[in-house]
Amino acid sequence: MIFAQRLAMLPRPVLGYCVMWWVLVGALLVVSLESRADASLTNRLKALESRQIAVYSDPPLALQQAVLMAKKGDAEAASRLLQQITARWPDLDIGFHEALILFELGQFGGARDQFSTVLEADPSSFWSLYYRAQSAAALGQLNRAMADYRRLLSLRSDLSPGYYLTMTDWLVAGDKEGIAEAISLLDQRMEEVGALSVLLQRSIDLEVARGNISAAIDRTALFGARIKATPEWKTGLAQLLFQQGRYPEAAAYVQLAREQIASMKPTPARRETLRQIVVLDSLVSTARSATKEDLRLLRVVSNTQRDTHDIRP
Repeated sequence: MIFAQRLAMLPRPVLGYCVMWWVLVGALLVVSLESRADASLTNRLKALESRQIAVYSDPPLALQQAVLMAKKGDAEAASRLLQQITARWPDLDIGFHEALILFELGQFGGARDQFSTVLEADPSSFWSLYYRAQSAAALGQLNRAMADYRRLLSLRSDLSPGYYLTMTDWLVAGDKEGIAEAISLLDQRMEEVGALSVLLQRSIDLEVARGNISAAIDRTALFGARIKATPEWKTGLAQLLFQQGRYPEAAAYVQLAREQIASMKPTPARRETLRQIVVLDSLVSTARSATKEDLRLLRVVSNTQRDTHDIRP
Protein backbone atom coordinates (compact mmCIF):
# COMPACT_ATOMS: atom_id res chain seq x y z
CA MET A 1 0.00 0.00 0.00
CA ILE A 2 1.39 3.41 -1.00
CA PHE A 3 0.45 5.01 2.28
CA ALA A 4 2.15 2.29 4.31
CA GLN A 5 5.32 2.53 2.20
CA ARG A 6 5.44 6.29 2.63
CA LEU A 7 4.74 5.96 6.35
CA ALA A 8 7.59 3.51 6.83
CA MET A 9 10.01 5.98 5.24
CA LEU A 10 9.16 8.82 7.61
CA PRO A 11 11.76 9.77 10.23
CA ARG A 12 10.86 8.98 13.81
CA PRO A 13 9.24 12.19 15.11
CA VAL A 14 9.81 13.84 18.43
CA LEU A 15 6.88 12.92 20.65
CA GLY A 16 6.45 16.51 21.80
CA TYR A 17 5.80 17.61 18.21
CA CYS A 18 2.25 16.27 18.39
CA VAL A 19 -0.06 19.21 19.05
CA MET A 20 -3.11 17.52 20.48
CA TRP A 21 -3.84 14.67 22.92
CA TRP A 22 -7.31 13.87 21.59
CA VAL A 23 -6.92 10.87 19.30
CA LEU A 24 -9.13 7.89 20.03
CA VAL A 25 -12.15 9.04 18.11
CA GLY A 26 -14.17 8.09 15.05
CA ALA A 27 -16.81 5.54 14.26
CA LEU A 28 -14.43 2.60 14.35
CA LEU A 29 -12.86 3.36 17.72
CA VAL A 30 -14.40 1.30 20.51
CA VAL A 31 -13.13 3.26 23.49
CA SER A 32 -13.93 6.95 23.94
CA LEU A 33 -11.21 9.52 24.52
CA GLU A 34 -12.73 10.69 27.77
CA SER A 35 -12.62 7.28 29.41
CA ARG A 36 -8.97 6.81 28.44
CA ALA A 37 -7.62 10.31 28.99
CA ASP A 38 -5.96 9.46 32.29
CA ALA A 39 -4.23 6.26 31.09
CA SER A 40 -0.59 6.31 30.04
CA LEU A 41 0.23 5.59 26.42
CA THR A 42 2.51 2.69 27.35
CA ASN A 43 -0.14 1.03 29.51
CA ARG A 44 -2.73 1.39 26.77
CA LEU A 45 -0.43 -0.26 24.25
CA LYS A 46 0.37 -3.06 26.67
CA ALA A 47 -3.33 -3.60 27.29
CA LEU A 48 -3.92 -4.01 23.56
CA GLU A 49 -0.89 -6.23 23.12
CA SER A 50 -2.18 -8.49 25.88
CA ARG A 51 -5.33 -8.93 23.78
CA GLN A 52 -3.42 -9.82 20.62
CA ILE A 53 -5.92 -12.45 19.49
CA ALA A 54 -8.78 -9.97 19.83
CA VAL A 55 -6.84 -7.23 18.07
CA TYR A 56 -6.17 -9.32 14.99
CA SER A 57 -9.78 -10.45 14.79
CA ASP A 58 -11.32 -7.05 15.50
CA PRO A 59 -10.77 -4.14 13.05
CA PRO A 60 -11.55 -1.35 15.54
CA LEU A 61 -9.03 -2.67 18.07
CA ALA A 62 -6.40 -3.14 15.39
CA LEU A 63 -6.87 0.41 14.12
CA GLN A 64 -6.77 1.73 17.66
CA GLN A 65 -3.45 0.02 18.23
CA ALA A 66 -2.02 1.46 14.99
CA VAL A 67 -2.99 4.98 16.08
CA LEU A 68 -1.43 4.45 19.51
CA MET A 69 1.78 3.22 17.91
CA ALA A 70 1.92 6.37 15.81
CA LYS A 71 1.23 8.51 18.87
CA LYS A 72 4.15 6.82 20.59
CA GLY A 73 6.28 7.77 17.57
CA ASP A 74 6.76 4.28 16.13
CA ALA A 75 6.07 4.91 12.43
CA GLU A 76 7.42 1.55 11.28
CA ALA A 77 5.22 -0.46 13.67
CA ALA A 78 2.15 1.60 12.71
CA SER A 79 2.93 1.02 9.02
CA ARG A 80 3.33 -2.73 9.45
CA LEU A 81 0.08 -3.00 11.37
CA LEU A 82 -1.80 -0.99 8.72
CA GLN A 83 -0.48 -3.35 6.04
CA GLN A 84 -1.72 -6.31 8.06
CA ILE A 85 -5.12 -4.67 8.57
CA THR A 86 -5.63 -3.97 4.86
CA ALA A 87 -4.48 -7.49 3.98
CA ARG A 88 -6.88 -9.05 6.46
CA TRP A 89 -9.82 -6.71 5.72
CA PRO A 90 -9.32 -5.44 2.14
CA ASP A 91 -12.76 -3.82 1.98
CA LEU A 92 -12.29 -1.82 5.18
CA ASP A 93 -12.20 1.96 4.71
CA ILE A 94 -9.26 3.16 6.79
CA GLY A 95 -8.81 6.59 5.21
CA PHE A 96 -9.64 8.44 8.43
CA HIS A 97 -7.16 6.39 10.45
CA GLU A 98 -4.44 6.81 7.85
CA ALA A 99 -4.89 10.56 8.19
CA LEU A 100 -5.00 10.34 11.98
CA ILE A 101 -1.73 8.41 12.07
CA LEU A 102 -0.03 11.03 9.89
CA PHE A 103 -1.36 13.69 12.25
CA GLU A 104 0.02 11.91 15.31
CA LEU A 105 3.40 11.58 13.60
CA GLY A 106 3.47 15.33 13.01
CA GLN A 107 3.11 14.99 9.23
CA PHE A 108 0.52 17.77 9.10
CA GLY A 109 0.58 18.45 5.38
CA GLY A 110 -0.11 14.83 4.53
CA ALA A 111 -2.71 14.59 7.29
CA ARG A 112 -4.52 17.70 6.03
CA ASP A 113 -4.67 16.33 2.48
CA GLN A 114 -5.81 12.89 3.63
CA PHE A 115 -8.56 14.36 5.81
CA SER A 116 -9.66 16.38 2.77
CA THR A 117 -10.06 13.11 0.87
CA VAL A 118 -12.19 11.71 3.69
CA LEU A 119 -14.31 14.86 3.70
CA GLU A 120 -14.99 14.57 -0.02
CA ALA A 121 -16.96 11.42 0.77
CA ASP A 122 -18.47 12.76 4.01
CA PRO A 123 -18.46 16.58 4.19
CA SER A 124 -20.02 16.55 7.66
CA SER A 125 -17.47 14.26 9.29
CA PHE A 126 -16.96 16.04 12.60
CA TRP A 127 -13.60 14.54 13.49
CA SER A 128 -12.21 14.90 9.98
CA LEU A 129 -13.06 18.61 10.11
CA TYR A 130 -11.53 18.84 13.58
CA TYR A 131 -8.23 17.22 12.66
CA ARG A 132 -7.97 18.97 9.30
CA ALA A 133 -8.38 22.27 11.15
CA GLN A 134 -5.71 21.30 13.68
CA SER A 135 -3.39 20.20 10.87
CA ALA A 136 -3.88 23.50 9.03
CA ALA A 137 -3.26 25.46 12.25
CA ALA A 138 -0.05 23.53 12.87
CA LEU A 139 1.06 24.58 9.37
CA GLY A 140 0.23 28.21 10.13
CA GLN A 141 -2.79 28.21 7.80
CA LEU A 142 -5.18 29.84 10.26
CA ASN A 143 -7.76 30.94 7.68
CA ARG A 144 -8.19 27.32 6.56
CA ALA A 145 -8.29 26.15 10.16
CA MET A 146 -10.96 28.69 11.10
CA ALA A 147 -13.09 27.83 8.07
CA ASP A 148 -13.20 24.20 9.20
CA TYR A 149 -13.87 25.19 12.80
CA ARG A 150 -16.79 27.41 11.85
CA ARG A 151 -18.31 24.43 10.08
CA LEU A 152 -17.47 22.17 13.01
CA LEU A 153 -19.10 24.49 15.57
CA SER A 154 -22.27 24.52 13.48
CA LEU A 155 -22.56 20.74 13.51
CA ARG A 156 -23.03 20.22 17.25
CA SER A 157 -24.55 22.21 20.08
CA ASP A 158 -22.99 20.23 22.94
CA LEU A 159 -19.33 21.15 22.47
CA SER A 160 -17.14 21.95 25.46
CA PRO A 161 -15.74 25.47 26.03
CA GLY A 162 -12.34 24.35 24.78
CA TYR A 163 -13.53 24.40 21.17
CA TYR A 164 -14.60 28.03 21.48
CA LEU A 165 -11.40 29.03 23.27
CA THR A 166 -9.37 27.47 20.45
CA MET A 167 -11.34 29.41 17.87
CA THR A 168 -10.89 32.67 19.78
CA ASP A 169 -7.14 32.06 19.96
CA TRP A 170 -7.00 31.61 16.19
CA LEU A 171 -9.15 34.68 15.55
CA VAL A 172 -6.91 36.86 17.70
CA ALA A 173 -3.71 35.46 16.22
CA GLY A 174 -4.86 35.64 12.64
CA ASP A 175 -6.15 39.20 12.37
CA LYS A 176 -5.87 42.45 14.33
CA GLU A 177 -9.63 42.79 13.93
CA GLY A 178 -10.14 39.29 15.23
CA ILE A 179 -10.66 40.39 18.85
CA ALA A 180 -14.10 41.81 18.07
CA GLU A 181 -15.15 38.60 16.29
CA ALA A 182 -13.71 36.50 19.12
CA ILE A 183 -15.70 38.42 21.73
CA SER A 184 -18.83 38.09 19.60
CA LEU A 185 -18.28 34.32 19.34
CA LEU A 186 -17.89 34.00 23.11
CA ASP A 187 -20.96 36.14 23.76
CA GLN A 188 -23.03 34.07 21.36
CA ARG A 189 -21.96 30.87 23.08
CA MET A 190 -22.68 32.30 26.52
CA GLU A 191 -26.17 33.24 25.37
CA GLU A 192 -26.64 29.55 24.54
CA VAL A 193 -25.09 27.92 27.61
CA GLY A 194 -24.81 30.66 30.21
CA ALA A 195 -21.86 32.70 31.47
CA LEU A 196 -19.37 29.87 31.93
CA SER A 197 -16.37 31.10 33.89
CA VAL A 198 -13.72 30.12 31.34
CA LEU A 199 -15.59 31.81 28.50
CA LEU A 200 -16.39 34.88 30.57
CA GLN A 201 -12.80 35.26 31.76
CA ARG A 202 -11.51 35.03 28.20
CA SER A 203 -13.96 37.70 27.09
CA ILE A 204 -12.73 39.95 29.91
CA ASP A 205 -9.12 39.38 28.87
CA LEU A 206 -10.00 40.28 25.28
CA GLU A 207 -11.76 43.47 26.37
CA VAL A 208 -8.62 44.43 28.29
CA ALA A 209 -6.49 43.60 25.26
CA ARG A 210 -8.41 46.05 23.10
CA GLY A 211 -8.39 48.68 25.83
CA ASN A 212 -12.06 48.54 26.74
CA ILE A 213 -11.59 48.43 30.51
CA SER A 214 -15.11 49.67 31.23
CA ALA A 215 -16.59 46.70 29.34
CA ALA A 216 -14.20 44.35 31.16
CA ILE A 217 -15.41 45.70 34.50
CA ASP A 218 -19.05 45.29 33.47
CA ARG A 219 -18.38 41.68 32.51
CA THR A 220 -16.96 40.83 35.94
CA ALA A 221 -20.49 41.31 37.33
CA LEU A 222 -21.61 38.30 35.26
CA PHE A 223 -19.61 35.86 37.35
CA GLY A 224 -21.65 33.70 39.68
CA ALA A 225 -21.98 34.55 43.36
CA ARG A 226 -19.62 31.76 44.34
CA ILE A 227 -16.77 33.19 42.27
CA LYS A 228 -17.50 36.78 43.25
CA ALA A 229 -17.15 35.74 46.90
CA THR A 230 -13.48 34.82 46.41
CA PRO A 231 -10.44 37.05 47.07
CA GLU A 232 -9.24 36.22 43.55
CA TRP A 233 -12.30 37.87 42.01
CA LYS A 234 -11.94 40.94 44.23
CA THR A 235 -8.28 41.24 43.29
CA GLY A 236 -9.04 40.92 39.60
CA LEU A 237 -11.72 43.58 39.80
CA ALA A 238 -9.37 45.87 41.74
CA GLN A 239 -6.81 45.51 38.93
CA LEU A 240 -9.41 46.56 36.38
CA LEU A 241 -10.58 49.50 38.51
CA PHE A 242 -6.98 50.63 38.84
CA GLN A 243 -6.56 50.47 35.07
CA GLN A 244 -9.51 52.83 34.72
CA GLY A 245 -8.11 55.24 37.30
CA ARG A 246 -10.78 54.46 39.91
CA TYR A 247 -8.27 54.31 42.74
CA PRO A 248 -10.53 54.59 45.81
CA GLU A 249 -12.70 51.72 44.55
CA ALA A 250 -9.62 49.67 43.68
CA ALA A 251 -8.21 50.30 47.17
CA ALA A 252 -11.49 49.16 48.74
CA TYR A 253 -11.49 45.86 46.88
CA VAL A 254 -7.80 45.33 47.66
CA GLN A 255 -8.59 45.78 51.36
CA LEU A 256 -11.53 43.35 51.19
CA ALA A 257 -9.40 40.76 49.40
CA ARG A 258 -6.57 41.16 51.93
CA GLU A 259 -8.88 40.74 54.92
CA GLN A 260 -10.59 37.73 53.40
CA ILE A 261 -7.45 35.88 52.37
CA ALA A 262 -5.86 36.44 55.78
CA SER A 263 -8.48 34.18 57.34
CA MET A 264 -8.09 31.40 54.79
CA LYS A 265 -5.78 28.41 54.78
CA PRO A 266 -2.63 29.15 52.74
CA THR A 267 -2.34 27.40 49.40
CA PRO A 268 0.00 28.05 46.44
CA ALA A 269 -2.84 29.77 44.56
CA ARG A 270 -3.72 31.96 47.53
CA ARG A 271 -0.09 32.87 48.10
CA GLU A 272 0.02 34.06 44.51
CA THR A 273 -3.17 36.06 45.02
CA LEU A 274 -1.66 37.58 48.15
CA ARG A 275 1.42 38.55 46.19
CA GLN A 276 -0.81 40.30 43.66
CA ILE A 277 -2.65 42.06 46.49
CA VAL A 278 0.63 43.40 47.89
CA VAL A 279 1.76 44.63 44.48
CA LEU A 280 -1.61 46.19 43.69
CA ASP A 281 -1.81 47.84 47.11
CA SER A 282 1.54 49.49 46.42
CA LEU A 283 0.41 50.64 42.99
CA VAL A 284 -2.83 52.12 44.33
CA SER A 285 -1.05 53.90 47.18
CA THR A 286 1.54 55.35 44.83
CA ALA A 287 -1.10 56.47 42.34
CA ARG A 288 -2.64 58.92 44.77
CA SER A 289 0.41 61.17 44.66
CA ALA A 290 1.71 60.36 41.19
CA THR A 291 2.09 62.63 38.19
CA LYS A 292 0.24 61.98 34.94
CA GLU A 293 3.30 60.23 33.42
CA ASP A 294 3.81 58.23 36.59
CA LEU A 295 0.19 57.07 36.38
CA ARG A 296 0.66 55.94 32.80
CA LEU A 297 3.65 53.82 33.80
CA LEU A 298 1.83 52.44 36.82
CA ARG A 299 -1.07 51.31 34.66
CA VAL A 300 1.36 49.56 32.33
CA VAL A 301 2.81 47.71 35.32
CA SER A 302 -0.67 46.80 36.56
CA ASN A 303 -1.69 45.48 33.16
CA THR A 304 1.48 43.38 33.00
CA GLN A 305 0.65 41.86 36.36
CA ARG A 306 -2.82 40.95 35.11
CA ASP A 307 -1.59 39.46 31.84
CA THR A 308 0.91 37.30 33.71
CA HIS A 309 -1.47 35.97 36.32
CA ASP A 310 -4.95 36.07 34.85
CA ILE A 311 -7.24 33.05 35.03
CA ARG A 312 -6.76 30.57 32.23
CA PRO A 313 -8.77 27.43 31.46
